[in-house]
Amino acid sequence: MDAVPEDLAELVHRAARATGPHPADLATIRRRARVRRRRRSLTGVAGLVALIALTGGAAPLLVREHRPAPPVAAPSTSPAAPDRTPPTVEPAQRLMLSGEGGTVRPHRAGPEIGLVGGVADELRGDGSVVRHRVPAGWQESVALSDGRLVGLKLTDLMPGTRRRDGPDVAGLSIRLMVLSADDRVEISREVRIKGQGLKLAGADLRYAYLVRGGVGLVAHELTTGRERTLIPVPAGADDELPFRAADVTAGRVVSVTGPADMTRCQLDVRRLAGGSRLSRLTVAGECAPSVRLSPDGSLVAVPYRRPNGRDLDYRLAILETATGQLRADQPLGTASPTYGMTGGGTWGAAWVDDTTVRVVWAQLPDPPRKVYSVAELARVVTVGVQ
Repeated sequence: MDAVPEDLAELVHRAARATGPHPADLATIRRRARVRRRRRSLTGVAGLVALIALTGGAAPLLVREHRPAPPVAAPSTSPAAPDRTPPTVEPAQRLMLSGEGGTVRPHRAGPEIGLVGGVADELRGDGSVVRHRVPAGWQESVALSDGRLVGLKLTDLMPGTRRRDGPDVAGLSIRLMVLSADDRVEISREVRIKGQGLKLAGADLRYAYLVRGGVGLVAHELTTGRERTLIPVPAGADDELPFRAADVTAGRVVSVTGPADMTRCQLDVRRLAGGSRLSRLTVAGECAPSVRLSPDGSLVAVPYRRPNGRDLDYRLAILETATGQLRADQPLGTASPTYGMTGGGTWGAAWVDDTTVRVVWAQLPDPPRKVYSVAELARVVTVGVQ
């Protein structure tokens, strides 16, 4: 067998370093706590960031804190000209900025630099970013159509105690939480089972879809906490969580399958009812975060990356879930290595309607001078199909 080229090997290692570990472990809790402390020390986010569509349209991206709406004033009795401004139409899916990024201090006496995602930042249809108030330890935000958020809250119950990490670790709490549209806690329920890995694959108005190690994909009823297994893992499956990088929409689940491979991104589309596989999709590159099904489940948006010399080219493919037919394949950006880190990437995706998807791209400036938030540097690429 031929030796792996050094450039390709370096890209694989760099991509692996950019991929976070499983959320249900103590190392993740501690690392994210450090990132959040650094994030709180950052100055305010820059006022404007370009919101760019492939069609050439552009709009400002503004950041604001989440606050309750002000009281409505009494109607005026004086005549006024009618407001002819068309109302902003909210996209079919809410777009959460996801991903952690990383930081590094290149020189002992110099500043720390890097790119970090928000804990629960949402890009609205008008181009503004809302920073939701979420509890400490919040992970994996899923935004519901009624304005609520679903997520997991991880808590180390034995801080300062040395333990062996993993799904069997003692003193770890994982609570499923639902926050109202004004960020109040509506539901808080312990969902960890010792010995099982756990992740949140998606949610709708009735269920949170949890992936349990050794069990499979389960539907957790939000109101009662009852669970039923929708798609069990095959007998003899390894310890890795199935349905990783998954999305659940319209009675279907899409998930990345197979090992990380810079030459091929492989996904399975299955029916939630019964788990039968509708299709196996492949794209010529490694799957990047933010795979997303369209609202009607007929299409899937797949951000992916592939080597370009020492850099990584990021692209977005849109495929039909039933046939695997490629409907679009558009460039998003090129990420260059920066002091051992990948300097850019995708940070969330959501569909505007059944044929148009928005993808967030963020990249460190050259040269980087501080730790940046994704909201400072984000641009949104819009890709549609006929």
